[in-house]
Amino acid sequence: MPLALLREVSPGFADAIVAHGGRRPDVDLAIAQHDRYRAVIEAAGYELETLAGDSDYPDCVFIEDTAVVVGEIAVATRPGAESRRGEVGPVVSRIRELREVRAIEAPGTLDGGDVMILGETVYVGRSTRSNDAGISQLAEMAATQGMSLVAVRVSEVLHFKSAVLPVDPNTVVVTRGTVDETLLEGLHVIHEADHERHRFSALPLADGTVLVTANAPDTTAMLADFDLRPVPIDVSEIQAADGGLTCMSILID
Repeated sequence: MPLALLREVSPGFADAIVAHGGRRPDVDLAIAQHDRYRAVIEAAGYELETLAGDSDYPDCVFIEDTAVVVGEIAVATRPGAESRRGEVGPVVSRIRELREVRAIEAPGTLDGGDVMILGETVYVGRSTRSNDAGISQLAEMAATQGMSLVAVRVSEVLHFKSAVLPVDPNTVVVTRGTVDETLLEGLHVIHEADHERHRFSALPLADGTVLVTANAPDTTAMLADFDLRPVPIDVSEIQAADGGLTCMSILID
């Protein structure tokens, strides 16, 4: 049975990092939305493990940023926001029981939200959170797993997966103007509807369902020609803190 590793919403989530002076998330509503997220993942056939939240780390629900599974190893990240680096330890302590763990070292920085793995290719966003040194270290680790790495500069968004969302092994939904799409050669690209810009997020699950954000119905409708089963979910309070559907879990086969 595949494992989904999650972390509770911090009691201090209202103090999460919010870009561009946006509104603060509602903690109680975020907890309810996270409960629904967990329920859908469990229904898709995953064993759930949920680590405790930490009031000292308001962003800790975004567990994806702390570790990346690359082939048979796991990579402990070094988040680009210094205030988040204490989130890594508790997550990696659990993952170390499942995988060999290697770590990004200073001066490298890497957020898991910048990493998308499709087949034998690791796509990594050059963002304000992941730098060249971190990407170079990840490339060396990926090579030991027989995987290649493609670095893609991102703009207008926090992370690569804020702009490029896989919905199946060959298809991604892309927000126009955020990445050089020529670097996605070989993938089928669908563009997020312009009037839903930065609303769409997706998380493909092992049973063939795809979690999608409920506030991007027209983009979701573009997936009708594919053999997918979208499950819309409201994560408005997660999105208020610049999060999406991939951010809140690490999925391990």
